[in-house]
Amino acid sequence: MKKWFKRVLGLEDIETEKKEVEVDKPKKRSLESELTPEEFLDTILIPEKSSDHICWNCTGLKPVLKGSKFPPADIIGWCKKIHWPHYWCVADFNVVKKCYAFEDKKKK
Repeated sequence: MKKWFKRVLGLEDIETEKKEVEVDKPKKRSLESELTPEEFLDTILIPEKSSDHICWNCTGLKPVLKGSKFPPADIIGWCKKIHWPHYWCVADFNVVKKCYAFEDKKKK
């Protein structure tokens, strides 16, 4: 008879067939090596260019990614906090000394 049929009829004990299988558990990483989601995206999404613009250190900046052909050459990214849903274009030559929507990346 088939094994499953024997189990249904109660002729075979289920516990006798169970075998312990050792499973390799993933090693625990230290908290220092863990990346936040923002830090992880910063390592994967490579910007087209770098700038000393004040918006570059803001959490709201969505930079132009490397290999993008669409935006003009002077745009470094878009601000996700100003003029939602139509994001504010941030050009490299704009002088911004202070912004009401600025949130420093390093403080988080």
